[in-house]
Amino acid sequence: MDYQRIASQVKKEVNSNFEENLGKKSLSEDSKDTDSLSYKTFKTEQKEEFSLNSFYEKYCSTCEKFFGFVDFGKETEERIADEIEIAGINVTPKGVIGSLFFTQIIFLLVAIPTLFLGELNFSFFVACTGAFLAAVSYTYPGYSAEITKIRAQQESILAILYMTIYMRVNPILENAMYFASQHLDGPLGKDIKQSLWLVDNEKVGTLEQAIQYFIPLWIKRNRDFVKSMLILYTVLDQQTKEDQARILDKSLGMILDSTYENMKHFSHDLKMPVTILHTFGMMLPLIGLIAFPMMSVFMSQSIKISHLFFGYVVILPGLLFFFTQRIIAKRPGAFSYPDITNNPYVPPEGQFRLKTKKQTYLIPVLTVALMVGFLIVLPGVYHVVFKTVPAMAENKRLALKGSKTIPKHMEGEYQVSAILMTLTIPLGAGLAIAIFYYLRSIQKLKIRNDVIEIEDDLGPALFQFSNQFTESIPLEEAIQNFINEYILLNMKKRSIFSFFSLTMERMQNEGVTFSNAVFQDRLGTIIRYPSVLLKEIVWIISEGAKKGAQIIYGILQKISVYLDNTRKIKELIYDLLTETVSSINIQAKILTPFIAAFVGSLTTVIIQSLYQMSKALESIMQTMNMGMGGVQGTTSFFGDFIEFTNIMPPTVFQILVGIYMVQTVYLLSLLANGVENGFDKVSRDINIGQNLFTAVSVYTVVTIIGSYALNSLIITGMNL
Repeated sequence: MDYQRIASQVKKEVNSNFEENLGKKSLSEDSKDTDSLSYKTFKTEQKEEFSLNSFYEKYCSTCEKFFGFVDFGKETEERIADEIEIAGINVTPKGVIGSLFFTQIIFLLVAIPTLFLGELNFSFFVACTGAFLAAVSYTYPGYSAEITKIRAQQESILAILYMTIYMRVNPILENAMYFASQHLDGPLGKDIKQSLWLVDNEKVGTLEQAIQYFIPLWIKRNRDFVKSMLILYTVLDQQTKEDQARILDKSLGMILDSTYENMKHFSHDLKMPVTILHTFGMMLPLIGLIAFPMMSVFMSQSIKISHLFFGYVVILPGLLFFFTQRIIAKRPGAFSYPDITNNPYVPPEGQFRLKTKKQTYLIPVLTVALMVGFLIVLPGVYHVVFKTVPAMAENKRLALKGSKTIPKHMEGEYQVSAILMTLTIPLGAGLAIAIFYYLRSIQKLKIRNDVIEIEDDLGPALFQFSNQFTESIPLEEAIQNFINEYILLNMKKRSIFSFFSLTMERMQNEGVTFSNAVFQDRLGTIIRYPSVLLKEIVWIISEGAKKGAQIIYGILQKISVYLDNTRKIKELIYDLLTETVSSINIQAKILTPFIAAFVGSLTTVIIQSLYQMSKALESIMQTMNMGMGGVQGTTSFFGDFIEFTNIMPPTVFQILVGIYMVQTVYLLSLLANGVENGFDKVSRDINIGQNLFTAVSVYTVVTIIGSYALNSLIITGMNL
């Protein structure tokens, strides 16, 4: 099967022919209006997919020209070729291998001149960056292939579910595949659309032949989907409804069991990388900051503030973000999150809808966050600009003259008041980020939760709804009976009740059909609940009702069983991940800010203790008249060991620790949400906002208490 040849031909022709040929097919009058939009979305995604890889593809093509002669062996090149095919990247194994050497050599050529200029640290950084980017370039096809497999796996569940549901109404595989393709936007959805395009353009004689072209690729991406598809295909050979139902059940059950097993393995395998990332990437560097005050005390010439800030604020968070995203991206697909982008009740992106009695205002969230952050950090910035920076400049001037003691103007940086003043900088930064993420998604949260709730309720709700059709009654009467049952059970607050109540209200007040009440442009009740699953279920109810009460009864009964099974698998998956997610959130909210505050307070104590010891010893030396000079002299007894003029002030260290704490909490929040919800932006924003609110509060309280308590301890100890 020459998959690559036919796939290449499809990609060239699909953009110009898909709308004309496949767009003419429709499953109902309601779906006709969506064909053009569906096709436009498909073309946009194809364009985006290729543009995202264009730089990497061009880069590998260039690298192949210089290092195409490098041979890693036939086995390695075959492995890379498989990864390229799965990922759908237009590169060659030689180009990928060449990028490994080309990238490293380019960065070495940049690093060598700086080495001769005496910039050893910068040269080392450039060389390490080159090695890292070379490794990323070499492993990108494998990483991209793994992500493609995961996306295909997530789509597999939805594809089989949609096809199974549709074939309950009409057991025609081609229509079922089209029905599923309308709501699949990833690699599997594109393949299904392309297979239908082959049939419509008479490139192949039958749908079976079109599917055969893609089966080799599907096997590499998700073998279980192929098994389910082959089982589903046998429905066409069954003579009775009972046999067809049995086949449909088996097809969906197989893909659900496979998903659960994959998520179980992911849950078990997740603990080690998360532990390593958190312990060695976040906690140990944070605790390691305790050593920097001592190092800056005794190795003040070697430790530079700029290096510390660059390492902890830029390099380390950058690496952590990279590995965090890779962990999240490898989360096996289970169930898609609600897409509420086009919901008219959602405020525009980046704005908060503020309603008053007379008018509605759209507040720009970024502006509000920046204003709040600016007002909070203002005292800290003022102190740094007008006190810390001049004091450090004076320190440097005195250090050049040979002075090693703390000048009078620098003593203010060791006071608790100065520490609390600079505390406003990480506090303001953390609150600004928290406000930005929280406000831009909090109004979307209710709509998202309503969609999730309504999808969770669909299984039992459809079972109750199907019972209305045990007798031959109109659809409108069945809906009213269903609403009455929910009122009797005191379940009026459920989203599924609101949906059917609003629909029934429109049918009665406006005299429209069930289909129009749900799907009418800008007025249909489906707009309030942007669930793809709900939309298709309601369409099936509308179409099934035309075939009689017994038909719709059997269809809804089976669909409710399917949805109950998917809900059970979903709950089992969340049970597997709950422990890990809870642990990460606790670390983000409590542990990380507590350790950061403790480190910042302890740093102040260490340096203040050394300073007080220095003054006490100098006082003793003066009293003994040993000629060692005063504290403010150019030399001192304690200053022979410690150069106080080169020590990082506690106020600067406070800023560093606080900013790193905010970054760490942000990354932990990303990780926790990614593990639990994948790339759900609404839950991600809310999680980041809530965790940062809690974290900066804990950090502020612990820093204030710790600074005052430890400062009192020092004063008490010196007075004894």
